[in-house]
Amino acid sequence: MQRRPFLLAALSAFSLLPLFAGAAGEPTVDVKQRIEIETPPGKVLVRVTFTNQGTTTVWIPRELAVEKELTGRRFDVRDFGNRPLDYTGKMVKRGPLTAADYQAIEPGKMLTNVIDITNAYAFKKGRHSYNIGYTGPVLPDVKRLDAPAESPARPVAFIYTGR
Repeated sequence: MQRRPFLLAALSAFSLLPLFAGAAGEPTVDVKQRIEIETPPGKVLVRVTFTNQGTTTVWIPRELAVEKELTGRRFDVRDFGNRPLDYTGKMVKRGPLTAADYQAIEPGKMLTNVIDITNAYAFKKGRHSYNIGYTGPVLPDVKRLDAPAESPARPVAFIYTGR
């Protein structure tokens, strides 16, 4: 049990490091992603907030930055038993993402968007508990679409009463 305080101290020390440290000479990406859930009657709304805490512009998927509905499974939605919910929303078949598919966020800026996922996932009828997580790509350089970094948002628990 004496390891626990050491582990907590070590994790606290790591939390002070930038989120994504680039190789020597590369910019450091420091993006915080947060999700919040609102469940007005008959709806599940995801509020995604991206905060660029770094010193260079970063790019995030436009679908999450500005769109109001999904075109594929983007969130990890699970029931209380930790079983993933089926994605039931629209699926758009498309080619590889291009620079036009990303939204820039300048250093020190924040971007918030609300996406309705009510019909995108197989929520059960009645009152149920769910968890939602998101581990999405962040581009440190829009010219290098093949080199995204990940910036996970902390999973959130919520209750929704499906109809």
